[in-house]
Amino acid sequence: MLLGYVAILIASVLWGLSPAIISRYRGVVRPVTFTGLKALIASLTVFLVLLHQGVSLEIPGPDILFLIILSALIGPGVGDVCFVKSIKILGGFTSVALSYTYIFVAQAIAVTFLKEFMKTSLVCGAVLAFAGVVLVAGSDSSYLRVERVGVAYAVLASISWGVSTALIKVTLEFVNEALLTLLRLTTIFVVFLSLGLVIEGLPARSNLKQLLAVVSAVAVLDWSFGMYLFIYSISSIGVSATTVATALTPTLTTITTKFLAGEKPSMKHFLGVLMTSVGILVTIF
Repeated sequence: MLLGYVAILIASVLWGLSPAIISRYRGVVRPVTFTGLKALIASLTVFLVLLHQGVSLEIPGPDILFLIILSALIGPGVGDVCFVKSIKILGGFTSVALSYTYIFVAQAIAVTFLKEFMKTSLVCGAVLAFAGVVLVAGSDSSYLRVERVGVAYAVLASISWGVSTALIKVTLEFVNEALLTLLRLTTIFVVFLSLGLVIEGLPARSNLKQLLAVVSAVAVLDWSFGMYLFIYSISSIGVSATTVATALTPTLTTITTKFLAGEKPSMKHFLGVLMTSVGILVTIF
C-alpha cells in the first residue's frame, strides 16, 4: 500500500507543473490538437518502455476494450480538453482548484457503485480538501462571475475525470496497469489528434517549435509517467484514497504558476491550498 501512496504523490507533483507550463504558453495551445499530440508523444514513450521490458501487450476482449476506450475518451480526452480550455480563460491555478473537485465525483461513484469502504480518515480528509478548494475558487468571485465559460469548462473536466477514474477501477480487474495506460493513450491520440486537425486546423508554422516543446514536456509529465502512476495507485490503494491524494496538485500549482506563469495567488489561495494539504495528510495517516 505504501508504494501506492508514493506513486500518487509523485504523480501529483508532476501534474503540479503542467498547468503552469500550459498557462505560460497558452497563446500557442489549441486544446483538442494539444490533447491529441500529447497522447501521441506519451503513447510512443510508454510503448517503447513496455517493449524494452517485455510486458505482455495482449488486447482484452471487446467488452473490456470498450470500457477502456470509454474511460480514455471521457477522462483524459474530453476532461483534458476542457481543462486546457479553462486554463486559457482562467489561468492555471484557478482552473486546477476547480477541476480537482473531481475527487468527490470519483469517491461518490466508488462508494456507491464499486463498494469501496470509506474510512473516517478519508471522509475527514476529503472534507478538508474540498473546503480548501472552495476557498480557492471563491477567492476571485468577481473574476469568476465574468469568466463563467472558464468555470463551466473546469466543472466539465471535474465530472469527466471523476467518471473516468471509476471506470479505471473496473478495467483493472482484467488488464494490467501498463497495458491500460498504453491503450488509453492510443485511443486519445487517434481520436483527438484527428478531431483537432479538422476542428482547429494545422498549427501555425511560426509557433510549431514552441508548441512541440510545450506538448512534449506536458506529455511526459502528465501521461508518460503521471497516468501510469495514477493507474498503479488505484490498483494498489483504491479510487477514494488515490483521488484525495491528488489534491496535492492544486497546492503545488500555487507555486508553479507563480514562478513559471507569473500568476499571483491571493492570501485566500494560500489558505485554501494549506487546508487541502492538511486534508491529504489526514487521509494518508
